[in-house]
Amino acid sequence: MKKIAFLISDQHLIPHGGIGSFCKSFSEMVKESNNELHIVVDKKPSNNFAYDLTDLENVFVKYNDKPLSYATHQKIFMYGESVNYEKIINFQQVILELLEVHTYDYIVVNSQEAFAAIATLDTKTKVILYTHLYKQIYPDANVHDVFLPAYHNFFGIFLKVDHMIVGTQSERNKKKLLENGSIHVEVLPMPMSERTLLTENFEERSGVLFIGRWEAGKNPEAYIKVMKETGLPCKVMTNANGAKKFEKAFSDAGITDYEIRTGITGKEKSDFIKSCQVSFNCSLIENYPFAFVECVGHMPVVVLDKQDWSDNFDLNFFVKTSVTNASKAIKEAYAIDINSRYSQGSLEYVKQLDKKAKASWLKY
Repeated sequence: MKKIAFLISDQHLIPHGGIGSFCKSFSEMVKESNNELHIVVDKKPSNNFAYDLTDLENVFVKYNDKPLSYATHQKIFMYGESVNYEKIINFQQVILELLEVHTYDYIVVNSQEAFAAIATLDTKTKVILYTHLYKQIYPDANVHDVFLPAYHNFFGIFLKVDHMIVGTQSERNKKKLLENGSIHVEVLPMPMSERTLLTENFEERSGVLFIGRWEAGKNPEAYIKVMKETGLPCKVMTNANGAKKFEKAFSDAGITDYEIRTGITGKEKSDFIKSCQVSFNCSLIENYPFAFVECVGHMPVVVLDKQDWSDNFDLNFFVKTSVTNASKAIKEAYAIDINSRYSQGSLEYVKQLDKKAKASWLKY
């Protein structure tokens, strides 16, 4: 039995985020392989998601029970996120405490502050720094997100050290990381977090799905604009803050036929995705959008041409178009018979992605 530490901040340990979804799928994969997993958090988890995972055999939650407060940091950087040194210290404290009593075979690091916390520790453990942010792959991209330039510059250093491994989702990401100066890079994709998304379902369907928070990179304004043009039902999967913004945007646009779900996971999440007829993934700034993988096996997916993340995937399974032509593309996709969609191999494609992901981790 191997013992693995999975480092993730409380901020990211949520069911509807990409990092949280990865934590869920990683936990299930470790359980299936009869290894032991410690989910290591900078402070006591603020929701039940982490503890739900401990229902799995050999999965445990460890955290800093005397963390430094983030209140001062949040006041200083209320208009843009920068390096949270208190969070780095909180991670370092809990890691040091755990290393006194546990010998880990692998440490998988998913939150950037934990990169800095572990980088200078003298440990023989194999450490994998896992990429989740767009700017980790494309540091010179002229895009704006919630993080200040100093944030990306500081944490980008750790992707180039020679004593740790960078784990990423695709060969395309690996190539970019090596070009940017990373030394050791492994392709370690994310397994499917909701296993029922690997099974067929032919229920009645309706609506065009959007998955993601209300933020610039996800491009929700384009979804509102295009959906008003289509006149089709809207379905949104987001967080609580995003729900309020979508409700206002729908109201402002005169859209009344919509359904919003927040923070869902498990069967509820899987059923909601499968209840949709089309996915409109209008996101512009993505590293490797897991929301795409969750949808593409079950419905046509329409993406915009002003992005390059879709190069990670097989063009046979999605439609790429401009904002101007998106409403037409969505209407055409809406008319596709779902039985035909499955027969064309879309679900088998996702199953193969999942199989490859698991095999990559187990081999490594």
